[in-house]
Amino acid sequence: MMLKYALPFVAVAASASAIANDYQLISSLEWDHIRQGGNSANVRALEATYFLDSKTVLGPLDQFEYINKTSNIQAGYSRADSTNLYGLGGEYFTDSGVVVSAAHLRNSDFHTNTLGLGYLFSNDFIVRAEAIRPRSESTSYLFSASYNVQLEGNDYIGFTVSTDDDFDYQSISSKYFAALGDDRFITVGAEFERFDGERNEWEAEVGFYFTRMTSVAVTYNRSKSYGFKAKHFFNQNWALAAGYGSNRDESGLNIWHLGVTGQF
Repeated sequence: MMLKYALPFVAVAASASAIANDYQLISSLEWDHIRQGGNSANVRALEATYFLDSKTVLGPLDQFEYINKTSNIQAGYSRADSTNLYGLGGEYFTDSGVVVSAAHLRNSDFHTNTLGLGYLFSNDFIVRAEAIRPRSESTSYLFSASYNVQLEGNDYIGFTVSTDDDFDYQSISSKYFAALGDDRFITVGAEFERFDGERNEWEAEVGFYFTRMTSVAVTYNRSKSYGFKAKHFFNQNWALAAGYGSNRDESGLNIWHLGVTGQF
């Protein structure tokens, strides 16, 4: 689903080497400062994903295959002012193509459990079903399917469609990744969501890699929120990102972003 933050930011990066890089642990520490009028808020987040087998990048260090096929464990923590949010999850891919997943999200006021079951028909096609149970609420179900069209080399275009069991929510998203030559790359992503058959949302993002070390990105959505971000890998393991965002209808809204990424 599209991220439900005040402003979207897209993360893009570049690698420090022309040869393939393999990683098993990807972690990030991020800080957002949101200011509107005389009010301000800080959001800090720490996230990490550990893959049970190594993952190979497609060139830029943060670009991997569209459909993940590697078992993993995920953990995260965020703090917005005085509110703490914790998350833990993972997914396991069996040799037969069956994938099972689980996630737990909580703060001091609520928690949500998610269980998932899917099947990997091929390296380019996967379907999933998830049961989502918030505390003191009924269980909802989400169904999705992802398909990857492999192009020349590592280039691809991927598609994902999803819906809930009541058809009150539907979404379709797509991502295009391509090498432009001379160590330059481009990513283009778009997502369209429909809520309750009435309200529609969309978001678009474009990332451009000047080299394997330095990249920029821009996002824009239907709510007229926009964001700019730059990211640079100082070596094959560490990167620093900085960004800014606002809204065309709310000139007093300013969001500054800083982030550090570590990959091992």
